[in-house]
Amino acid sequence: QKGEPDREGLAAGAAKGQIRVLEEDGRVIGMITLLEGRDPSYAKIDGAWLNDRPYVGFHRVCVAEDLKGRGIAARLFSESEAYSRNLGYDDIRIDTHPDNRSMQRALDKSGYRPCGLIRLSGGSEDGELRIAYQKTLQARSQKS
Repeated sequence: QKGEPDREGLAAGAAKGQIRVLEEDGRVIGMITLLEGRDPSYAKIDGAWLNDRPYVGFHRVCVAEDLKGRGIAARLFSESEAYSRNLGYDDIRIDTHPDNRSMQRALDKSGYRPCGLIRLSGGSEDGELRIAYQKTLQARSQKS
């Protein structure tokens, strides 16, 4: 997305465990970046978040061009949600460009709720408008 992350950024993100990939038959078919902690872009919203609990931010969702529309994004979300839950998070936030209808459909189908509009803070897309979404993962079952 506008050249970010570059090769070095991908390597650094992978080394920090922030980049999750989805592989099929030895081929990378999707990628997503997970960031723990407060995202400056999410500090101000024209709307309201579902809650103010700690969250993982999902960013840079990428799907192999020839596989778009086949549920790869939903698989990335599901696997990344499970990973986030293992880190101790029950809330996920993500944003997408207002014109990215396919991502909006994938988010809706995966249970993400639109919360309002945000403006990106920093990077090559500083100030750009995005639709912000949040998902609260299902309550964990309690063992008695």
